[in-house]
Amino acid sequence: MIDSSFDSGMPFFFFRKQRFVYGTILDSIAKVTGIIKFDLHAEPETGKTELEVGGNVQGIFDLGAGRFGSEAIFVPREPGITSEEDDGYLIFFVHDEKTGKSAVNVIDAKTMSADPVAVVELPHRVPYGFHAFFVTEEQLQEQAKL
Repeated sequence: MIDSSFDSGMPFFFFRKQRFVYGTILDSIAKVTGIIKFDLHAEPETGKTELEVGGNVQGIFDLGAGRFGSEAIFVPREPGITSEEDDGYLIFFVHDEKTGKSAVNVIDAKTMSADPVAVVELPHRVPYGFHAFFVTEEQLQEQAKL
């Protein structure tokens, strides 16, 4: 069986038809071991027993041995919805059980490259299952007025 969880989605594209969906890859005890990108316009390949790129699986970002993470939040490269749907970044937390360190990882949502755009080490551990969301500076300023 292949375990995957679909995350909160891409709020910049809510209530619109979406082509791409990002999810988490889970191990046998539901720890996040990777991020996966699906293309809803592509045909899935049947008969697979392992997750791999091909068919409707457009990319996989593996967190690495002993590293577990959170769901990924999509942030568009440019504000608004005028760019391509997958033109942006995925931001998520990663905890390394070998070193005890946690970090925020930023990856390219379009390419799903194994080389992160940025990794920000955190001074404290982030618990598994931690949820997050992204707001623009404008949205944050609007909230401050309330």
